[in-house]
Amino acid sequence: MTAIVRIISAFICVFLALKAEARAQNAEEYVSLYKAGSYAKALEVIQKKLDAFYLTRVDDKRIPTGFITEREPTKEIDLTMIFRMRKAESFFIEDNPDVSMLHWYAGRCLFQQSNYLHSLNHYVQCLRFKHLVPKQDDVIFYEMALIYKKLNHVNGYLSALQEASSLNPDNYAYSHELGTFLYTSPHKKLAIHHLERYANGSDAPIPPSIYLMIGNLYEDIGRYLETEKYYLKYLEAKPDDGHIHFALGHTAFVHTGNLALAQRSLDRALELLPESETFRRSKALEYKADMALKNLEFEQAVRFYTATIDYQSRVKTEIEAKQKEIAALNGSIRTLKSRLLQEENFDAYQEYETLLDHRGRKEAELRAIQNEYNKLNAGRIRWNIAYALERLERYTDAIPYYREAIAFDYQANEARKKIINLELKIKRGY
Repeated sequence: MTAIVRIISAFICVFLALKAEARAQNAEEYVSLYKAGSYAKALEVIQKKLDAFYLTRVDDKRIPTGFITEREPTKEIDLTMIFRMRKAESFFIEDNPDVSMLHWYAGRCLFQQSNYLHSLNHYVQCLRFKHLVPKQDDVIFYEMALIYKKLNHVNGYLSALQEASSLNPDNYAYSHELGTFLYTSPHKKLAIHHLERYANGSDAPIPPSIYLMIGNLYEDIGRYLETEKYYLKYLEAKPDDGHIHFALGHTAFVHTGNLALAQRSLDRALELLPESETFRRSKALEYKADMALKNLEFEQAVRFYTATIDYQSRVKTEIEAKQKEIAALNGSIRTLKSRLLQEENFDAYQEYETLLDHRGRKEAELRAIQNEYNKLNAGRIRWNIAYALERLERYTDAIPYYREAIAFDYQANEARKKIINLELKIKRGY
């Protein structure tokens, strides 16, 4: 009995091998043409084979009505019955590797010819004639994702790419592509999932930008300890990036309370950031001053806050310069408009429109600078300087800063009370 089983098994193996060899020979011509870049010729061969195959598939085809020579005139068509007896064809038709491969290569050829919609149709037909094989058929879905990307079909691209990733989770390049694409989307957590899979699973060297992206995403969803972790990983590879040292210092000081890390990061940011980075340098000094004030280091707090005011003055000067530019433009626009109301002049009208556009850009720049200036907390900083000087018993020096806090409308009533009390202390001498 065992010998018979062995003979049958051997026969089946030989039969399958011969069938696979015949299939390979059958596919050899169009595959060779495709690999040689002869996409039109390969497609011609494929189409002939597909036509020959579908000629044999008559079950789902209808006889042309012209062939019907006679029908019973008294017999009515029952549309309800026809609807009830209909048969919905499922997506999967049969496991036919030859037909599946023909459709696959037809899709590939059409993709190379930039015929994306017809290409996609063949990829879909390819899937209808095969059972999906993990770690093998992911390439089909990945190629479909590329077609959807060419068609600017975002949902199709993501669905196909996710299917490729699920079929072959060991291919971390899929997660890299998914995470990078999702980085700017609302799907922050899904982007983190894929980027972390890539960063933690891939054997290839991980670009430092991946750690930065993950850190930014964690910051977006308020997971600040994770943000710190990935910023630190990024800075291991890019230690001279002053902007990220500042971002790390900001996160550590404002969100996690890791003051030691904040101090180190802000010091490094101030070493690396150029003087033109007014906003970041000012905020770094402000955070350092806040930490000094919390630690009752009043002299240091005054020094850092005062340095911050220097940067604020630069921004204020920039705001004033922009305002002067806009005022000059307004004057030119009014003059030109007066001319246009008196005479029709096409060249003058073009100049008028150009000036309007230029003014719009300048006004947008001014709003951006003013927004930055508001974030520099000018009133609060002057109040804190006054408070630190008061604690140092430098009452005469403190009073002007309380007055400036009033000018910025920061705790104005409390500042007035402070000024009165300090003036009384100065007068009494204690």
